[in-house]
Amino acid sequence: MAPPKPKSDEVSAHMRGIRTKRTGLECRVRSVLRHMQLQFRGNVTALPGTPDIVLEELQLAIFINGCFWHGCSRCFRPPKHNRKWWLNKIAANRQRDRRVARQLRRLGFSVIQIWEHDSDSRIETRLRTASRSATKCATTGRSMKR
Repeated sequence: MAPPKPKSDEVSAHMRGIRTKRTGLECRVRSVLRHMQLQFRGNVTALPGTPDIVLEELQLAIFINGCFWHGCSRCFRPPKHNRKWWLNKIAANRQRDRRVARQLRRLGFSVIQIWEHDSDSRIETRLRTASRSATKCATTGRSMKR
């Protein structure tokens, strides 16, 4: 699926400038994890899908999703230019996200997705809930697969 011809040079320059690592949202999530005094690694290439953040001790993989790129059901609005191509692209991204999550769960990881629209308090709540759940599983010896 070759990318379509850009609408303009300005759009092309904008798309080139979009970061994939160390985004503002990723920095916010890392800050919350540090505040919670949890150890983590970033962009772990040894795992399927290269999770944005991994808490190895808790077997927790965290993906930080942009609402546009991952087709957030709440925020995604397809562009008007090259609409069909973008809809196919986003559908393929979502399919890949589901496949990667299944692979990680088979390896014993819990998987959570943090969305671009999530507030800091929502991020902290999700991380606390996931870490408590993972800690319980680790201390009781139960599998964390869900």
